[in-house]
Amino acid sequence: MTRTHRGAARTRRLRVVVALSVVALSVAGLVTGCGDEPVSDPRRATTCAGLVEAGRVTAEAVLDLLGDRSMADLMEDDPDEPFAEVDRLLRAEAFAERAEALGCGAAELVRRACTSYQGLSSQARGEAGREFLAPYFAACD
Repeated sequence: MTRTHRGAARTRRLRVVVALSVVALSVAGLVTGCGDEPVSDPRRATTCAGLVEAGRVTAEAVLDLLGDRSMADLMEDDPDEPFAEVDRLLRAEAFAERAEALGCGAAELVRRACTSYQGLSSQARGEAGREFLAPYFAACD
């Protein structure tokens, strides 16, 4: 495999991870302010608002994990699966399943997410964190 082909494969992999990020964040949509213990597991959410709260917690965990790292740092750490830890945290399938079970509409959640997630951009300290959030914020334009 040539260096260019590997680079293209990594770029495609990044796009898949970012797409999954958008799904998780889109499903997450709205943070509740009830003062209850935040729900961090989407399977435990009993309302769309609880699911949104779990999405916010998940996004914050991903940003903490990515820290100050660049995309090159992630690829250097694990060239075969640079986004494995991010994928594990995202749990996109669990969010999608729970959203469907709760009857949470994607369009409404995305609309609410655009307001609720504005503060996350300040938590993206490195290139990888900004790349993680970029497609999400692009959906809000």
